[in-house]
Amino acid sequence: MSQPPTTNQPGYLDKGMDIIHQFVATIILHKKAVEFIREQKPWQGMDRLGWVLWVMAISAALISFQFFQEMFHTIKEVRDNQLPISAGLASTFSFEKIAWIAQGSRKYLIMIVLQLVVFYTIQKTLEIRIGRKPALTTKAFIDAQFRIISSTILAWVLETITRFLVVNLALGILGFHWLKQPTGFVIQCYFLGFAMIDNYHGCFGMKVSQSEKRTRKAAVGVAIAIGLVAQLLMHVPLIGAFAATMLGAVVATLAMERFAPVTEEEHLAFIAEQQRRKSKRPKDEHSGE
Repeated sequence: MSQPPTTNQPGYLDKGMDIIHQFVATIILHKKAVEFIREQKPWQGMDRLGWVLWVMAISAALISFQFFQEMFHTIKEVRDNQLPISAGLASTFSFEKIAWIAQGSRKYLIMIVLQLVVFYTIQKTLEIRIGRKPALTTKAFIDAQFRIISSTILAWVLETITRFLVVNLALGILGFHWLKQPTGFVIQCYFLGFAMIDNYHGCFGMKVSQSEKRTRKAAVGVAIAIGLVAQLLMHVPLIGAFAATMLGAVVATLAMERFAPVTEEEHLAFIAEQQRRKSKRPKDEHSGE
C-alpha cells in the first residue's frame, strides 16, 4: 500500500506560531530601534528637505493633536459622568472609543504626510546596517510619495474588504460577536504595518503588489506589531505622528532584515523585471499605432 506523498508546507498551527513569534520579537525590537535612533541619528541630513519637512511636520502635528483632543474629551466625559474608576477606564480605553483613530483613512493620512520621513529613515538605516548607498535624489523622493499614495489606497481597500469578510460576515455568522472588535483592531494594525514595510520593499525595486504578497506570506506578525505600536504612538500630541513614522521605519528595516530580508537575487530579479517591462512598452505602443 503506497504512502501519501509528504509535503514540506507548514500547517496552520506552524503558521500561527510563526506569526506569534514574529509579533513578540518585533515588539521587542522596538527597544533596539529606539537605541539605534538615539545612537545612529538616522534623521541627520533630513534638513536638506527644507520647507517641505516643516510642512510635513506641522501637518502631522495637527493631525496628532486631533487624536489627543479626542482622547481628552473622552476622559473628560468619564469625569463629568462621575463613573466608578473601573467603569471609567473601561469606557475610556474601549475599542469603541479608539475606533476614530483605527478606522478610516486618518492613520493613512499621517503616512502620506510623513512619507518622506519614513523613506529617508529607511534609506539611512539600510546604509548604516548593510552599507547600501541611499537613493536620496529629488526623483526618488517624488517616486516614494506617489508610491505611498498607491500603497495606502491598497491598504485601505484591503482593510475594508478584510474587515467585512472576517469581522462582519464570518464572525457574525458564527456568533462570535465578542471577537469582532479585537479582530478588527488586529486587521487595522496589520495593514498600517504593511504600509511601513512597503517602504522597505520599495527600496529594493519591488512593486506595491509584490510587496503586499510578500508581506502576507512572510511578515504578518511583523506588520501587526509595527502597526500596533504606531497606532498607540499616534495618540501622543504633536510629536506622536513623527515618532510613530520614524520608529516604525527603523523597526520595519530591522525586523525584515531578521525575518524576511530581500536577497540580492530577489533584488536583481525585480530590477530585471522592471527593465523588461520598460523595454517592451515602446514596442507595444508602436505596434498598436
